[in-house]
Amino acid sequence: MGLDMYLVKEKEDGKLDYTNELAYWRKANHIHSWFVKNVQNNTDECIAHQVSEEQLEELLRVCKEVLKDHSKADELLPTQNGFFFGSTQYDEYYFGAIEETIETIGGILDNFDFKNEKLYYDSSW
Repeated sequence: MGLDMYLVKEKEDGKLDYTNELAYWRKANHIHSWFVKNVQNNTDECIAHQVSEEQLEELLRVCKEVLKDHSKADELLPTQNGFFFGSTQYDEYYFGAIEETIETIGGILDNFDFKNEKLYYDSSW
């Protein structure tokens, strides 16, 4: 059990394609918190929400800023407590998840066709 998070695209039949996830995080509660605030209108629920290209660009910008200046972590990308959400420490795991997020989001932004496809964020715990 734990916080699992995904970015998946919508298939032609309207269902989400979890077999070919574009991004996966486990217990990266700070990334989840960002999606809850910026994509899910501050409602933390296990329901998929569409993510725009602009939202991903903003997440990438925030991640790069926090990685550049660790003192901004609590302000820009705070951790979130939750049942099985993992550590709330600003430690090497926290910053490692940010590095992975930068790499993953950068790849999605370079390759995903936002004009013809839909991208969704989903989480479960």
